[in-house]
This record gives sequence, C-alpha cells and structure tokens, in this order.
Amino acid sequence: MYFLLLKACSCTSNFKNDTVYSLSMFHLISGIKDVIKVIEGRFAFLECQYNDEFESALEALGQIGSTIRGAELILSNAQSASRHVISAAFDRQAHGRQLAALEALGNIAGVTRSGNKILLNDSGEENLRRLMYENASMSSKLTPSGLFWAVLQQDSEVRIAAYKMLTALVARPWCLIAICTKQEIVNLVTDPHTETTKLGMDSKYDCCKAILTSLQSSVALDPSLTTIEKKLEEAVGRGPYSARYKSYAQPLVLTADRF
Repeated sequence: MYFLLLKACSCTSNFKNDTVYSLSMFHLISGIKDVIKVIEGRFAFLECQYNDEFESALEALGQIGSTIRGAELILSNAQSASRHVISAAFDRQAHGRQLAALEALGNIAGVTRSGNKILLNDSGEENLRRLMYENASMSSKLTPSGLFWAVLQQDSEVRIAAYKMLTALVARPWCLIAICTKQEIVNLVTDPHTETTKLGMDSKYDCCKAILTSLQSSVALDPSLTTIEKKLEEAVGRGPYSARYKSYAQPLVLTADRF
C-alpha cells in the first residue's frame, strides 16, 4: 500500500504540470485509474482489519483527489473508492481512519485547489452530492447537516479536519444550505472561544470565511439568511485570534498620587 501512496504522489505531481503532452496525459490518467482500481480492490479486504493500510489507502486517494482531474476520476465511479472515503469520514469508531478520510474528502472537494478548480465536472459534483445524502440517510443523523454537526462535536483533531473539509464543500449550494439551516454549526464557527490552538483558530476562521464567501456569492440571497450573513461578517471581521488577545491581562497604568 505504501507503493500505491508513492505512485499516487508521483501521478499527482504530474497532473499539476500543465506542460504534460496529450499522449503523456493519456498514460498518466490510465496509471491513476489503475491505482484507484487496486485501492478499490483492497478496501473490502482491509475494512475490518489493518487500520494502517486502510489509512494509507485513504491518504493515497487524498493525494490523487487534490487535483481536479484526480478528484473527477475518483468520483467517476460512485459505487467504490469515493463511497469508502465518505463512509469512513463520518465513522467515529476508528479515529485514525476517520482523520485520514476527512482529509481525503477535503482534498477531493477542493481544499487544496483554488478559483475555478474547486468545483468538478457535472458528473463528479452529482456523485459527490448523492453519496453525501445517501451516507446521511443510512446513519442516525439523516441529513448532511447532521453529519457535519456530529464531526464538529468531536475532539480537536477531528474538528480541524472537519473545518478544512467544509471549507471546500461549502462552495456547493447543497452544502451551503445544509450549514446555514443548522444554527449550531453557524454558532460554532462564529464563536471566538471554540478553539484554543493556532491551527484550530486558523482552520475555523478559514471555514467561516468560506461560508460567508459562498453565501454572498449566492445568486439570490434568501432574506431569512441575512442574520446569518451578518453574524459571519462580524466573525470574519474579528479575525482568527480575537479571543486569544482579549483573554490576555491588560496592564493598568495609574498616575502617581502627589503629596
């Protein structure tokens, strides 16, 4: 499985190279498909054992999914690799596996990409949305918003991975609606006291900013969401470290009494 991870990293590096010629790209895509196929075949065997190998498989998919072409290839077959990633991301029974899956899902959704490279082709986007709703419907949470809120209530490591995942996913209208209709999520990402580490505060701030950007970019903003928009704007305006600075003791300077 370590070899597959190295292969995934190598292919991803070439995917990011815009000078790759069409013939080389054909062989590259073929190689990526082979890697994904091998990983898919291993998932069934690794599901109930070998956590380290399972996590390496998820990490390999995350590397592939960090590029738009790689993410589209992973999501081109919604019955296999992508289903395992999404299922593991919201399964709190295996901590390391869940972390690897959340990070992989964040990469596939576009957290490492920018601009017009975040959203995938129509097929990839539809499969991503459908898999999220299917996974939610088969859980006790029932909806994507319920899944999001569940991982945001876990430990700091999981929350940070969840912030990064949502930072990318919220570019999709269905995810934006899921977040904005779950008041608990809005309250958490706008609360300056939620996180105490720099990484946690930075990740939460980036997530809050991404939600606001997506909300303001909506074609027609629902009037009922204006309160949420204002709350997000205030949180973004405060910056990521407002709670830390306000918690420091302030020096008190007094003028000496004159006799």
